[in-house]
Amino acid sequence: MTTATTSFLNNDNIDLLKPEPKKKNVSSISLSDQFVSAFPSISNMDSTLGITSPISPTVALRNPRMSLSFNHNNLCTPPKFKKTVIDHPRVASYAFAFDIDGVLVKGPDTLQSGIEAISYLEGNNPYNIKVPYIFVTNGGGKHESVRAEDLSKRLQTEITSDQIVQGHTPMKELSDVYKNVLVVGGVGNTCRKVAQSYGFTNVYTPLDIMHWDPSVTPYYELSQDDIKHCEYKHVDFSKTKIDAIMVFADSRNWAADQQIILELLMSKEGYMGTLSDTFEDGPPIYFAHSDFVWATNYKLVRYGMGALQVSIAALFREHTGKEMKVVRFGKPQRTTFNFAEKVLHRWRKSMLDDHIDELTSFSNADSSTDIFSNGEDTKYKPVFNTDSESEDKDDDEEEGEDYNTGLTLQSLNKLSISTKPPTTIKTDSFSTPEDLPPPSTVYFVGDTPESDIRFANSHDESWFSILVNTGVYQPNTTPKYKPRKQCNDVLEAVKFAVEREHQLELEEWNRNAIDPPISN
Repeated sequence: MTTATTSFLNNDNIDLLKPEPKKKNVSSISLSDQFVSAFPSISNMDSTLGITSPISPTVALRNPRMSLSFNHNNLCTPPKFKKTVIDHPRVASYAFAFDIDGVLVKGPDTLQSGIEAISYLEGNNPYNIKVPYIFVTNGGGKHESVRAEDLSKRLQTEITSDQIVQGHTPMKELSDVYKNVLVVGGVGNTCRKVAQSYGFTNVYTPLDIMHWDPSVTPYYELSQDDIKHCEYKHVDFSKTKIDAIMVFADSRNWAADQQIILELLMSKEGYMGTLSDTFEDGPPIYFAHSDFVWATNYKLVRYGMGALQVSIAALFREHTGKEMKVVRFGKPQRTTFNFAEKVLHRWRKSMLDDHIDELTSFSNADSSTDIFSNGEDTKYKPVFNTDSESEDKDDDEEEGEDYNTGLTLQSLNKLSISTKPPTTIKTDSFSTPEDLPPPSTVYFVGDTPESDIRFANSHDESWFSILVNTGVYQPNTTPKYKPRKQCNDVLEAVKFAVEREHQLELEEWNRNAIDPPISN
């Protein structure tokens, strides 16, 4: 009787990972409101904010008690009035991360639900909120800017390369580690050019090696088009060490690529035509992802890079009796998760910068009086403090004084509603801090339980997994990795999350708000 064996793709104990606890004291109030609340005069730029105060930054600068430190448990500085719906323009505290194939597009076809979902996050929703989002795909084979341009056309909005994390994107951090690399996969020289743009010095492809010695792959003869893509026609690979093998994209020639990869893995220090006595002297091998199958516009799934890994590992074990060692990127690996968090942080800050620029531009267009005309060239900058309580409190708090503003609670209740446009604010006087509060929630929407859902569930409790039925996953079956939410398509997923977050935001807003004044 044959016994089941552990899959080669599951030999890294990733299923034993326990997600990191959710960050404490993370507010559901929109990111822009958290920032703008530190600037009373900015708050007055839009009376619909429900935030009003006669305090100017000039007054604040003269008040040593006004720390303007970010406090997650006190977001009513200046005061806010209770609401039933929050619908002023703002940038969300939460965020989205999307898989691409099977979620927003399907092969050459663009899903209409994908177009509408992205438009919804761009502010075309009942709550007038813009939600930061990035794309985390195991796909690759092209530069991030090329994929961004393609997505921009297909999703009918501007997508930038700063929002894209592909399977091989984190490999750019290895460009200072290896001098000579063999890059595998993709069409023609595309992956070579991507690796060169990442900073790798000498980037070779299997075609270069096949041109050096055609007998390396006896069943394949180079075409004239292949030869055109050989950039290193005079390199002797018996004397040129390959420091690392990097599979950037799906192989277009499995037989030839496997032959070359296996020879290098079993070589003496990465020289073609050599054979290690221990089979442990070859270069390390990196894979951009481990997806076994993926969805196209064909009715059945197609084999992907994970299948190539399994094939090479089986051949390596059959030849050497040993297990192939591999470094994996892409979902569900922690390396990609950590890289994606960095990308998301930068994008959230960029969106907040743009929002503040819009507010200050509005202010400058409406007035010519400078509130900073006291002759001081002062940089007025808030400090975001993710601690729930300040460490510098003094006895004044016991007298009913609000520590963040230096105002008494009684004086807060006397503040009047101001509908007058604010005075001019210097646009270079405001800067969003680098240490933004982390997202309250990151909704990851994917179509593959084995990579997408596993990815979102494994690493951080603040990530919320949503499985859609438009890609690899077959509806009415039990997914191997259970999502926190399952939706028919990405638009349904986005609307679910936005509604959920609006309720959380509303509850927190009203908890720290006062009743609106009674109009006569």
